Amino acid sequence: MAANTYSKRLDALFKLEFFGMKLGLENIRVLLDTLGHPERTYPSIHVAGTNGKGSVSAMLAAAHQASRKRTGLYTSPHLVDFRERIRIDGEMISEKEVADFLARIWPKVEELNATFFEVTTAMAFDHFARHKVDIAIIETGLGGRLDATNVLEKPLVTVVTSIGFDHMQQLGSTLEAIAMEKAGIFKFGSPAVVNCPESLEPVFLRVAKRTFTPITFVRRVRSLLGRGHIQTPLLGSHQIENLRTALVTLGILPRDRGNPSIKRAIENTSQLTGLRARLEEIHSEQLSKREIRLFLDVGHNEDAILRLHDFFVGQGIRPQVVLGMMRDKEIRGSLRILKSFAKRIVTVQAETHRALPSSELNKDALTAGLDSIDGGNVPNGVKLALSKAKTGDTILITGSHFVCGEFLQMSDFAKNFAD
Repeated sequence: MAANTYSKRLDALFKLEFFGMKLGLENIRVLLDTLGHPERTYPSIHVAGTNGKGSVSAMLAAAHQASRKRTGLYTSPHLVDFRERIRIDGEMISEKEVADFLARIWPKVEELNATFFEVTTAMAFDHFARHKVDIAIIETGLGGRLDATNVLEKPLVTVVTSIGFDHMQQLGSTLEAIAMEKAGIFKFGSPAVVNCPESLEPVFLRVAKRTFTPITFVRRVRSLLGRGHIQTPLLGSHQIENLRTALVTLGILPRDRGNPSIKRAIENTSQLTGLRARLEEIHSEQLSKREIRLFLDVGHNEDAILRLHDFFVGQGIRPQVVLGMMRDKEIRGSLRILKSFAKRIVTVQAETHRALPSSELNKDALTAGLDSIDGGNVPNGVKLALSKAKTGDTILITGSHFVCGEFLQMSDFAKNFAD
């Protein structure tokens, strides 16, 4: 497959993003009917949540890989390469398979005016069927009830990792309304695992009663972390919650209990699944020489920024923060939290039409009382942050997947920018 063929097909797919998102299941059902309903050919685990769903999905995928099951993993968005979204046993879908699928489905895509996420979801389901996976871990894109992934008819288990304020325009302005949307992935008779505060449990119980869903609340399960001394290599107390959620989920699946290889798999989640930018510390010789620490995290909403606050305050660190946000995010709460622990903000703008201009973000940060500088694009912002960093300083790059992804594409960043 010529590289330009893949590029042209992918460009056409990305152009669908300009038509925005569309919640609903009509298009995805038609696409999957055209493909012969590949999503019905293998068991699945369906994962939703405001934050943590990517980490929990990766942990679940790693555990199933350790059980010698051919494991599909569908997540979004990607950081660097579109193909990161669709993996089998950690291996990304090939460029040829992406191009071939788009060629096959494109007439129907144009007929339906299907969205980027609908087409990508159909691609993932089709890819997993063609490669005869034993199980697929499917992460929702937005919400749950009307998310394109919610065509799974009887998943082995549905999982809700957390509830917080995000995408309120689509999901509702209260935590109860958002919880109701997430609970929309519950399926008749399929068990559910939910990690939520006690105050939101009645919402999930109402939906569970209506759908005859056996429900397990993570907070009610005795600590599982001490059994076999399973630890997560991912930093932050929130990852302990994600680990608990994953372990409770695995406990519902009898075949996965007591497998000694699961411990090693979860401790190597990132290597097995390609998971990155979850409080990931970037190491380089240049940074080490200057005694500068650099962290990368995809925190993109108020709850995620609060978790970053808890980590850095707990470590006694006031980081310099390279921050880029999307236009559709409520940023005032995030800026208020950042003010309580950030040493300085360098605002940046990722190369996407969804990005909030760095100048606007800088203005908002200054209004919120932060020490803020407009850094422009991501490379320039990182360069500016590194130029201002002193021995012993910490830099955090965060705000969106797009910002983290662009940083990861910067080759030899420390060599070029740390001097």
